[in-house]
Amino acid sequence: MATTPTDRRTMLARRLRVDIDTGTFPASNYQRLMGIQELKPVDELRTESDEAYEDDGAARESVTGYNWRLEVKILHSTNAAGTSLDPVHAFLQTKFQAAKGNVRLGEFGVRWYDRNGVGDAWEGRAYVKQWSPDGGNGGAQDTVSLVIQGQGPLDAEVTNPAGDLTPAVTGLAPAGGPTAGGNLVNVYGTHLTGATDVDFGANPAEDVTVVSDSHLVAVAPAGAAGTVQVSVTTPDGTSPNVDADNYTYA
Repeated sequence: MATTPTDRRTMLARRLRVDIDTGTFPASNYQRLMGIQELKPVDELRTESDEAYEDDGAARESVTGYNWRLEVKILHSTNAAGTSLDPVHAFLQTKFQAAKGNVRLGEFGVRWYDRNGVGDAWEGRAYVKQWSPDGGNGGAQDTVSLVIQGQGPLDAEVTNPAGDLTPAVTGLAPAGGPTAGGNLVNVYGTHLTGATDVDFGANPAEDVTVVSDSHLVAVAPAGAAGTVQVSVTTPDGTSPNVDADNYTYA
């Protein structure tokens, strides 16, 4: 009888969360990067030789800037049926291919932060510089090593998204459906665990299944033609109204 492969995760990978902005600029739609096995944020100085005759051959360097990147190993995930990739994993793989032709087409927003809301968060623009399936025998986990390379400055002044436990909706799939309702709607966001109500305008969802802290599935109720706000309520509050939570009945 085969035993379950060891699930190796670094302490840093457990403590930090990484979100990927899957929206099209200037819109923003941060989604959590799931399946992180290893995570190494790197922030390093860029230097060049600056030694002088008076240094008697001893090395001296001058700082000319800095580079930043995330070195990540993820467990490549599919849906339960094995028919499609995790949407954020698929997004990153698509961006890697886009960067081969034009690095600007491969850029996206990325942020990482302490999952317990402690301290600051870091955010910047980046592209996937490396996408390397790790391979292995038939029983090995399907892992991918990737380098998310920073483009431009790294902002450490953003608010930690985990500091406020009020739920937030960052995306819907699909973002519309029939007036008769009854269709499944994926609701993406933050702090969705413990959802007590999911409302489509004034009408409560017929059924709600919380998949993770960043994903739940709701059965849309019937509604009049037009656009309504999808709101999520937990013991910590109700999600604020944003463009990303608009659902259109047609």
